[in-house]
Amino acid sequence: MARRVAKLSTTFRRSVIALGLAPGSAGFRAVLATVAALADADELPGVSDDETRFGRGRAFVCRVGGRNVWILYRFDDDHVFAMTTRGEPPVPAD
Repeated sequence: MARRVAKLSTTFRRSVIALGLAPGSAGFRAVLATVAALADADELPGVSDDETRFGRGRAFVCRVGGRNVWILYRFDDDHVFAMTTRGEPPVPAD
């Protein structure tokens, strides 16, 4: 059972498609599997996740395994909010 509920921003799907990952493709499924893994994680951020500037605040960044796709997310005790994806690693905040 998931420890947190995964929520996707209204533009998340479009950001994945803009990277060339069509809905239903292996790459698209890998992105969604990574979001599910974030929701199931015992601790966030993960050891390999960095923090980056996003909008007026900050977000954490998680790489989709084996792909040049980066998920920007925020979290609290109950939710993981996937905000967008990028096709290159964002610059760490510090």
